[in-house]
Amino acid sequence: MIHRNYSLGLLAVAALLPAGCEKSRTTSSGNSSERQSTFESPMVAANASKGSSDHEPIPNTTPPGSKMDPSSNAYIVFDGSGSMAGEPIQQAKRAVASFVDGAPTDLNIGLFVFDARSGLGRETVKLGRGNDHRTALKDEISRISAGGGTPLGSAIQTGTNALITQFQEQLRYGDIRLIVVTDGQASDPSAFRRGITFARDHHVPIYTIGFRINSDHPLRQFSEAYFTANDEQELLGAMQETLAELDDSATIDL
Repeated sequence: MIHRNYSLGLLAVAALLPAGCEKSRTTSSGNSSERQSTFESPMVAANASKGSSDHEPIPNTTPPGSKMDPSSNAYIVFDGSGSMAGEPIQQAKRAVASFVDGAPTDLNIGLFVFDARSGLGRETVKLGRGNDHRTALKDEISRISAGGGTPLGSAIQTGTNALITQFQEQLRYGDIRLIVVTDGQASDPSAFRRGITFARDHHVPIYTIGFRINSDHPLRQFSEAYFTANDEQELLGAMQETLAELDDSATIDL
């Protein structure tokens, strides 16, 4: 499990990070990544981030039907906006589908997509696992059609809510992460800030992959780890890296 520490205010992170706080490296696929050291797992509710928000990190409640479950959970936000049109969307779809195929069998995966079909975006597949679930994920990925804007804020908030619910249903066992694959900046900066604040205040770690863009995406300063990928193989490698701390994470070759 990951244990990070929220020590800085949301809007001051970029300015206040001390030298050496980030660790840069190149993955086996050649894509670069930066890992932050300012995030704490939601497993410890007592260590709430200090700030003006009234939220607490994942309330310690027990929904009906909950049971102890140490499973890991990955919620994918797929940017299918208009700027992804052409070869980029095809490469991204193949890479994400390959990631789903090779992910650990006990990993719960959810999917949120914004594209030409979904407008402001929607959760296309809820968190879950199993052969039928993986088939549903790949079917939805294959249907993604580039178009529309980049509602990252609402996507992050939806994914955070899904992970919060899942974590509570597992009696606060296991591991959660939000994986964002994007090639551009949010269409609505205010909604983006709200989404980031919501994820941060609930200690839900974000892993961002900037696809075919430079490394200065706004999500970079708020992510547990930030990756850049310029092609299909690098994108797949970056997605695998988001699971690097899981003992049985798979390695997939295209």
